[in-house]
Amino acid sequence: MIRRGITDRMMLWPIVWPLAMGIGGAFGQDVPPSQGAVARVATSAASQTFWRIAEDAAMLAGGLSVQLDKTFHREGEAMVVRIDIPRAGYLNVLSVGPDDVPTVLFPNRHHPDNRVSAGSLTIPNAQMKFELKAMPPDGTTLVAAFLSREALDFYQNGDGERDGEGAMQDPFARLSIVSRNQLRQLAGKSFAVLPRAAPLLGGMAYGGVCAAASDACDAASMPGRSAGFEDRLTPGILLESKDGVSLPKGIKPRPIHEKGIRLTKVSEGFMPRLYNDAASYCSIAYGHLVKKAPCDGQEPPEFRRGISEPRGDSLLVQDLRRAQLAVMGMVTTALSDGQYAALCDFTYNVGVGNLQKSTLLKAVNAGEHERVPFQLRRWIKVNGKESAALKTRREREIQLYFESSPIPKIPPADEDLSVIDIRIGE
Repeated sequence: MIRRGITDRMMLWPIVWPLAMGIGGAFGQDVPPSQGAVARVATSAASQTFWRIAEDAAMLAGGLSVQLDKTFHREGEAMVVRIDIPRAGYLNVLSVGPDDVPTVLFPNRHHPDNRVSAGSLTIPNAQMKFELKAMPPDGTTLVAAFLSREALDFYQNGDGERDGEGAMQDPFARLSIVSRNQLRQLAGKSFAVLPRAAPLLGGMAYGGVCAAASDACDAASMPGRSAGFEDRLTPGILLESKDGVSLPKGIKPRPIHEKGIRLTKVSEGFMPRLYNDAASYCSIAYGHLVKKAPCDGQEPPEFRRGISEPRGDSLLVQDLRRAQLAVMGMVTTALSDGQYAALCDFTYNVGVGNLQKSTLLKAVNAGEHERVPFQLRRWIKVNGKESAALKTRREREIQLYFESSPIPKIPPADEDLSVIDIRIGE
């Protein structure tokens, strides 16, 4: 959010975690609005927070590395955003404020040209006549960057004061509803195709602003609540025993390619602080299970202080290992990178035991890939109720499984289409 009257300073506003909001929709895909991997009442895309829309778009598009000069800043400190740009294109950078107003940081009135070349770019740099400063209110900050192949300018198309000829007068614009919808659609299209054909790349960084006089300046000291995360489901694979899943000696788990990791991230959502999930289990980051009991202050000091997104990423990679082992050990047919990643996400969500007993696994091992979409779509209930969140997750897994290939639309004759509860299985 930018205050009126500011001409040479950009204020980067933090955001507290939104209340009772879920993960964003399918971005242009013909699937229900998503609310993350949770069991909750569906909301329309229009009711989702800008935070979630920007976060989801950055995760689904992927391909950009975005870094802040440091994770936490005290009020008044200068801030720098660094973006590694793999190809020429049009760059737009957003921050989202505590009131859920997304501000277009770049381009802006001081630097309206957003055509960039491949390489490393810092914002601001010596050629940019503005600065970023950490300003109140204190809290968690999201900075998201997007690189498009075609001309895309969130500043010129943004909301703000304009002159009689329609030219933007505000130093920095707010993201318009039209641009928000463009972002959603382009991110959805980008996830559904091979990276080289993606119309949009995205990336993001989490930071935070704390009071200048505060003793601590870390994730634990950031204001905000974990509302919207208390109804998240523990990943099914983390509820099972760790025994019984292994590979022959000397065989390493097959890596999950980056798009598959992004799929799991966008489905789980990131929380830097401890929270109790739907089962009242203490959790953190991308659904990482700290213990099968409520948080009580006895957790490891690292978690009590709060963690960074890179640390959350490493926990997710660790947690996904059992899914990798299960898919490698149970699937007997050759899989593409997309097929393997989709099955790993499915297994992480529903558990190893459910994969092992599933008709889905039988179809995959028989090489009957035309059955896969219809078998995945069966796993959409939790605790006896159908979940819009799970429907969206299954559709994204299908997109990944058939990456850039036609998705079968008509089920084979006599295909079992009965709906399955992910906590019960077949």
